[in-house]
Amino acid sequence: MSQYNQLVNAAESSVELVNILRDWRGPLSDYNADVFIPILDGLNPSRSTLVYAQVLVDALNLAATTDEFATLAEPLSALAKQAQFEQLAQFPEILRRLVHVIRRVAQLSENSAYACGVLIDMVGTLNEQMALTRLPPISVDDIKRHRQRLGTGSNHGVRLTPLHIECLRLCLLANRRTLHERAAQTVLATRLDAIGRLDGQRLRPFLEYHYYAGMVYVGLQQTEQALHMWRMVFAVPTRHVSAIQIETFKRFTLTHALVHGSRGSLPPMFVPAHVRPIESQAAAYVALADACASKQIGLAVKTLHDVHRELSSDGNLGLATRLINELPAHCVRNCAGVYTRLPLERLTQIICFNEHPLGNSGQQGGAEAALGRYIQGMHDPCVVLEDSDGVMAVRYVDARATVSPTFGDGETPRGVPLEAQWSQAIAAKVNEANALQNYLQEVDQHLALTRDYTTRSKETV
Repeated sequence: MSQYNQLVNAAESSVELVNILRDWRGPLSDYNADVFIPILDGLNPSRSTLVYAQVLVDALNLAATTDEFATLAEPLSALAKQAQFEQLAQFPEILRRLVHVIRRVAQLSENSAYACGVLIDMVGTLNEQMALTRLPPISVDDIKRHRQRLGTGSNHGVRLTPLHIECLRLCLLANRRTLHERAAQTVLATRLDAIGRLDGQRLRPFLEYHYYAGMVYVGLQQTEQALHMWRMVFAVPTRHVSAIQIETFKRFTLTHALVHGSRGSLPPMFVPAHVRPIESQAAAYVALADACASKQIGLAVKTLHDVHRELSSDGNLGLATRLINELPAHCVRNCAGVYTRLPLERLTQIICFNEHPLGNSGQQGGAEAALGRYIQGMHDPCVVLEDSDGVMAVRYVDARATVSPTFGDGETPRGVPLEAQWSQAIAAKVNEANALQNYLQEVDQHLALTRDYTTRSKETV
């Protein structure tokens, strides 16, 4: 152990020292993790980030009990808050080593929440430092330099690291909303500036990052953000279909049907030849989404029953159940395209609510009463449940009329566009376009008559 300590004191900040410590075959296994505490106390995590990280990696690899992990909690927290990315960038392998030992800490201590919190702090620190290296916005006249910036060797701006991906993964394992919120604010809210070429080892981290990011947003009920992240998984060129893309497609299909009541489409830039293999691998999800998109409750319930086992093995049965529970809401709103008012009994027959588990649950009042309670629970201002002479009915309200009006003296309620207002707006746009056209003609005529323009035209000829 004294030889190890001498190496650390010999050259604290060199990359060569990290390689020496990594390849050192001394009898470290004969020691406990707590013997590294004095070495870590003698190092500055800000000035000697590389060496501090490697020593901490060695200590965490030897830790085997909860008490030993507890003794290393303070050094790990210090590294998370004081790490310098400039030093870590000299030896990127150290990031993968940190991911490995932090994953080991989470598994052995059975405390993914703690490990996730440490990674969130570390990623937040690195993101702040990487953001300082962002290049200023470029002008239109500097396109060539712009291409160089986005090349494979870009070292500017926030870059995707293994810590980002492991942070999101542990966040999902911890399954705590507070960690989801912190990850969204710290990790996901910071845009990535430099990714490099998306081939080989660079492609998988990109896919994993956006796959996990979508799942974090789903946990926060931010489904549109989740769908956007999952679309990014299909926005990269690939030679072959990735298993990550297949798993992403499954969740994307269910979530899109849950939010919009229809089956989502992949980005147009995705390779068309890869669509069929992905859909064939996720045939159960496609069938369920198509059944929900047809607004046939009975068919959707039957399809879920048929593919129940496959969805359960994938861990997506809960999401599919939410989709079935939300399907009547899409069916109710879909009737607004044909009807303005419907008796509740008639609406129950149209959407076949009695075929839904909530409609044939045997509660008092039957399917009609169950649908009434369901509509009240929707809290949709465009779907109003009212009692007309003892007959329950559903009245559909135009979405534009649900905006809270602000009345003044003789003013028209805001948010309710009238035909005259639309005509005035269109006329104003036409006048604006005509005025702009006249201005451009005057400018063009002025330039054509100037001596400078004439001289340049002669030189060009």
